[in-house]
Amino acid sequence: MKIAESSHPGNSLPADFNAIVDAPLPAEIPVEVHAGFSLIQLLEVSVKALNRNLENMLKCPAGVPRELQGSPAEILAQYFSSAEFAEQVDAKRIRSLMWTHPMRQSGTVFNHCLETLPMEQRQELYDEKDRILDELREISVPDEIADELDLRINSSNEFFDKLLELVDLIKNGYLAGYEHIIAAYSDFFSDFNAEITAKMKDWIQGTDEGKSVILMTSLLRPALNKLIDKYTHPSLNSVLYPDPEKGGVSRDEADNWRKALGLPESCLQKKADGTYCVVMDIGPLTTMLDSVPSPWEGWVIWDTAKFQAWQTGFNAQEERMKNTLQSFTQKYSNANSYHDNFNKTLSSHLNQYADMLKAMLNF
Repeated sequence: MKIAESSHPGNSLPADFNAIVDAPLPAEIPVEVHAGFSLIQLLEVSVKALNRNLENMLKCPAGVPRELQGSPAEILAQYFSSAEFAEQVDAKRIRSLMWTHPMRQSGTVFNHCLETLPMEQRQELYDEKDRILDELREISVPDEIADELDLRINSSNEFFDKLLELVDLIKNGYLAGYEHIIAAYSDFFSDFNAEITAKMKDWIQGTDEGKSVILMTSLLRPALNKLIDKYTHPSLNSVLYPDPEKGGVSRDEADNWRKALGLPESCLQKKADGTYCVVMDIGPLTTMLDSVPSPWEGWVIWDTAKFQAWQTGFNAQEERMKNTLQSFTQKYSNANSYHDNFNKTLSSHLNQYADMLKAMLNF
């Protein structure tokens, strides 16, 4: 299906996007290189870099554009299948990398500053690290990643390594999961619109002075079968989570996502390599197919009452697909909000931690 050119001025990429994307990530600079700086100056520079890159990431358009919120499923599917959406997903990925890089450098600076303090002062900072992790754990964590987030917080890794792993989980595990889900299901729904909805008018003809209707079953059934084949497991087109390019996941992880998506148990599928994935529910298509007779003539003639009853049932299945897309859209919006709020909360904690360090260094 050809996607119309987008006209969402409020959701276009920022003017400085190319400048930021084209710039290579700065190499990590050892603290010793900054010998001419005081520890407090190093601390201030690293915090400013953190805040600047977080602000740049949050400026990046994400989620559902305001002007499309509440739009019909057909419009949403067009947008999520468009090049504009793909560009914005890539933009946020790059901005996220540019936020985590200074966080890694800040960890080096913060730890260097901490090591210059006497042991009795360090304990207060160790306690602050524990408090930060506890507060991050207490944020309302989505069910899809709750177990993995807890594992990463409780790991034996160093504090800043844990923070980087949490940011990675939320961006590349949680948000990226929904980015693929919404794009994959939108492709499916756009295909349905192009191959079924748009052609239905050619497969239905009035006859007998409007008292009867001819339905060209020999055209409708193959079109439905073609879609079913395209989006049935093990076809890669059928996979919602995880992105097929990333392989499979454990049964428990896949089932957590299936439940969060509100899909039936049949959507949990085992892959050839023994891992699992979540596939889309094509039940509406099979129900549609079952409702279409297959006479040898290739068509049926129904009176208007029988045709309207059939059409009502057929359209009800289309509504199921629309509702699924609307539901996934809301979950995708929630994932964007959680991602941004988590990183803003983390940044606030790191600023407070830096203030504690600065006060101790000034003492």
